[in-house]
Amino acid sequence: MALAELKSIGLTDGEIKIYEALLELGETTRTQLAKKSGVSPSKIYDVANRLLEKGVISSVKKNGVLHFSAADPRRLREFVEKKEQEILEEKRLVDSLIPQLLLKYQNTKEKMDVEVFYGWEGMGTCYGDLTEALGKGDMCYIFGVSLGEDIKATDRFWAKMYPRWEKRGFKIKIIFNESGRGYKPQTEYFEKSKRHEIRYQAQETFMEVDLYKDTVLFVMILKKPVLIRVRSKEAALSFRTYFETMWKSAKR
Repeated sequence: MALAELKSIGLTDGEIKIYEALLELGETTRTQLAKKSGVSPSKIYDVANRLLEKGVISSVKKNGVLHFSAADPRRLREFVEKKEQEILEEKRLVDSLIPQLLLKYQNTKEKMDVEVFYGWEGMGTCYGDLTEALGKGDMCYIFGVSLGEDIKATDRFWAKMYPRWEKRGFKIKIIFNESGRGYKPQTEYFEKSKRHEIRYQAQETFMEVDLYKDTVLFVMILKKPVLIRVRSKEAALSFRTYFETMWKSAKR
């Protein structure tokens, strides 16, 4: 008799073997049950006790010897119905906890917001937001700074932005590409500042990265700039660690 399908209701292979053997043998002892089922004699009691708890077999002691027998097969239905009731109770418990769990989840969930901006208007929007987000005591970290593909347009943009940064009073640690060293329209503001710090790195980078609060801003200053703004605590922390490594190797 093949009863492998009983695994779907929660019986193990060993439990099925013993149950099947008892259906064929009727009432029997541990020794006979072990021979018929193929389950090790040392494990018969453990497996049988699980079946007793499920109510699908019964036991009786005769002359000091424990005998086992299969219960009415209809007890399997009762076993399944009991499981269904337990699942319903567990579902009600989970339903009652969900509001609390959702509240904790929403409070701790890492939120990530990604936006893409284009052109000089996009540059204005991103750096305008950066400027308003920072104030005295705040720090902005910038690395991979190039002069821009359209240097004159880039000069005009920073000429308007630097005074706004000065008024806000936040601090900047910035790493320019080495090719920017000595180019006063973009570097002089940082070189002369007592509040900001500037360094240079030998390699040329394609993209600038700005870090402030929980925001990472990726900037490609092409003729038509492209900017990707990511708001994420985890991303900001990761890039901050990378910045510190870059800062140590960069030159004054």
